[in-house]
Amino acid sequence: MRLIEQIKQLQVNSGQIALFYLGQAGFCIKTSDNKLIVIDAYLSDACDRMFGFKRMMPTVLQPEELDADLFLSTHSHADHLDPDLLPIVAKNEKTFFVGSPDCEEFYQQNKLSKERYVLLKEGEDWESKGVRIRAIFADHGELAPDANGLLIEVDGMTIYLTGDTCFRPEKIKSSLSKKVDVMIAPINGQYGNLNAAQACALAAVVNPSILIASHFWMFLEHVGPNGEGDPTTFLSESSALPSTIKAMVMAPGELLMYSKDEK
Repeated sequence: MRLIEQIKQLQVNSGQIALFYLGQAGFCIKTSDNKLIVIDAYLSDACDRMFGFKRMMPTVLQPEELDADLFLSTHSHADHLDPDLLPIVAKNEKTFFVGSPDCEEFYQQNKLSKERYVLLKEGEDWESKGVRIRAIFADHGELAPDANGLLIEVDGMTIYLTGDTCFRPEKIKSSLSKKVDVMIAPINGQYGNLNAAQACALAAVVNPSILIASHFWMFLEHVGPNGEGDPTTFLSESSALPSTIKAMVMAPGELLMYSKDEK
C-alpha cells in the first residue's frame, strides 16, 4: 500500500496520534479528528538543484499527494521549507501555514494571503481547533537566526521537534516549560546541529517518553568525519538514557502510534 493511502485510511482513536516519518527532518501527524499536520517535509530534489546536495533516500510521498491541514516549518532552509514543494501545497486553499519569521518571504513569493499563515517567534503560541503550537528556543547560529523548535499540543499530548539547533539544554528546557511525550531531534552533528550524543543528552534534560532521531541519511554532506549522522551511534548513545525514555530510529514511511496510556 502506498503511504498516502495508508495515511488516508488509518483510523486514529481519541487519545491517540499517528506519527509518520517522511525522511530527513519531516514528519506527518494524523489526529483523531483526521487533521494532517505536516512538519518540515522535504519531498523534492531542491537541495540538489540549488546546492548540489543529492538526495540519497527516495521520497515516500509525491508533492501532489500532500493534503495538509497545517503545514509547519521550523525555519526557511530548503530541506525544511522545501521551495519546490511549497508552491504545490499553497494551491490547497484549506492548508494553513505556521513558520518562523524567515519563512514569510517564501510565503509571499507564493502569494499566500496573510490570513493563511502565522509567524511565531520564540515563546509565541498559535491555537486553533484543538491544536496548539508554541515556538521553542533553538540556536541554529548565523545559518538561520530565526529558527525555532516547535511544541505541538494535540489531544492531550505534546510533540517537541527541536528543529535545527546546537546543544543549549538550559535555554531549551526553560523555553519548553511543559512535559514532553515525544521528542524529535537531529543527530547529524553538522551545520550547527546536535549530534547523537547531544541529542541523547538533551533528551535526558527534557525527559520525553519517546526520543526519535531525525536529520540523517538524506545527504552525504550531513555525514560527519567521526560518524555523525549514523543512527547506530544514536542507539548506542541512547543506552545510557533512563529506562523511562525509549529511543527510536524510524524508517522513511514508518508509522508510530502513540497514546496517552504510553506516557
